[in-house]
Amino acid sequence: MSTIKGKAFAITGAASGIGRATATQLASLGARLSLADANASLLEEVRAELAEVAGPENIHSKQVDVRDRAAVEGWIHEAADEFGQLDGAANLAGVIGKQQNIASIAEIDDDDWDFVMGVNIKGVLNSLRAQIPALKDGASVVNAASMAGIIGLPNSAAYVTSKHGVVGLTKTAAKELGSRHVRVNAVAP
Repeated sequence: MSTIKGKAFAITGAASGIGRATATQLASLGARLSLADANASLLEEVRAELAEVAGPENIHSKQVDVRDRAAVEGWIHEAADEFGQLDGAANLAGVIGKQQNIASIAEIDDDDWDFVMGVNIKGVLNSLRAQIPALKDGASVVNAASMAGIIGLPNSAAYVTSKHGVVGLTKTAAKELGSRHVRVNAVAP
């Protein structure tokens, strides 16, 4: 029997990529999921697909811009109301920005920098702040970092910096939540 069956998870970036794959895997194992993404139409598509697998009562979704702290908090409150405390969370929303592999540090546009930082680092911060009170002791949290945040890449300053920040935030959260036996890790594809 799966140790995931019946457990509740919150996932950002759930409409595509690694977020969608994570949601699909957890649903196939019988998890109860609260899904968030900025793309409402793709999110609805994923919700409908996963409701077929796990049952509609086990899949909750909400359009959320992770840069908006109040929106993230509202989503997590709804998830906790629906499922009780969370067994885990996967903070996987992320963007590369329109200037990835194009603009040097000297050339990067402020709006692109702010957008990438807003989604990739502030989004994880907002998610953690909302999730921490809702997490069961012994829960597990996974944040999306990147190898780029470890090794650096030319013409990718916003993305690299944001993903390096996720590593630091993840380590800090792990130390702060260790006394509750909450594991906080980052994946770095």
